[in-house]
Amino acid sequence: MGVEEFSKQQEEQVDFFDSLPDAIVLEIFNRVEDAKSLSACTLLCKRFGDLVTQTRNVSLEITRPTALYEKTHVSKSKGFFGRYILNPIHEFLHRIVSRKSKTCSNCCDDDGEDSTFKLPNELLKNFKEIQSLSVKLPGHHGDISSENALQQSSQPNCSGALLKWKAEFGKELESCVILGATGFKKSEPKPKKEGDMPISCNLTNKQLKKRVVWTISCLIASSARHHMLKQIISLNRMIRDVKISDGSKQGTIKMTERQVVELRNEMSSNADIVELERTKVPAVTIKMWYMPMLELPECGAVMRGATLAVIRPTEAAAGKDDDLSLAMGAFGEKCMVEAVRKLIEKKKSYTLEMNSF
Repeated sequence: MGVEEFSKQQEEQVDFFDSLPDAIVLEIFNRVEDAKSLSACTLLCKRFGDLVTQTRNVSLEITRPTALYEKTHVSKSKGFFGRYILNPIHEFLHRIVSRKSKTCSNCCDDDGEDSTFKLPNELLKNFKEIQSLSVKLPGHHGDISSENALQQSSQPNCSGALLKWKAEFGKELESCVILGATGFKKSEPKPKKEGDMPISCNLTNKQLKKRVVWTISCLIASSARHHMLKQIISLNRMIRDVKISDGSKQGTIKMTERQVVELRNEMSSNADIVELERTKVPAVTIKMWYMPMLELPECGAVMRGATLAVIRPTEAAAGKDDDLSLAMGAFGEKCMVEAVRKLIEKKKSYTLEMNSF
């Protein structure tokens, strides 16, 4: 073997990634963000294991226990290898997952949420210096969000319902914005006939009760997620901002650095606050806009029973007149922004008050 050939072979064996400075490797890990991928990196070498613990930006997607079976389950294999090796392995995995699912089902709360994904701290134990955390919870089949609403509306004789919300908390609820509709579908231009009667823009008692139910369910969901944030923040002392969303893209709870500091100080002065089942919702004032039929020409859609609710604690609601900026900043999708703007442009609104619960 010549000198040139030996040198070339040595160069091919050099691990250039291993020669990168720790600061660059750490920056790469911060851009990866995914907690499961980063946790896998800790098994590669001691250096990666040490650097992963210093990752500042982490995102965590929590899946349902049945996801393992859904990923491993395939149709029955034929042939000797499939019949006597693959199929028995699949059946074994199926039994394990089924047994686990039955056990987990005994731990479900009233909302049907599995306690196995209520506490993600176990999955975050490899990270000691998290500053920005994003958690995505599993979506529910019954969730009604903008994404599956449009999918449902594409089916014959079906228009998907819509319910989205975003809440912000410090030590308690600061604001919540809810956008809902009993129908959400692509618009079809229809010529207006002479003599058509205008649709009433007033809410009936039945319609109002439905929207109160929407509001209560969203507030309960947000307060339950805030309880999860208390547990995360209590065990991760360097967190500055955190967000919890869900796979259905229905609801989001977000906390900025100021709000995290406020909550951490509250927990330091009250050791029992983390033990509560969920954060108590204070007495709130709800400002609500409603339109029976809302045309959205910019995104080519129409909402039936379109409703926007801006919710604030009653004590802080007085003098607040920034409903438009608060609601406009709640949702990122083009259709949602257009709907919020058009609803608030409608001058008439309802004001409701709700006691603490």
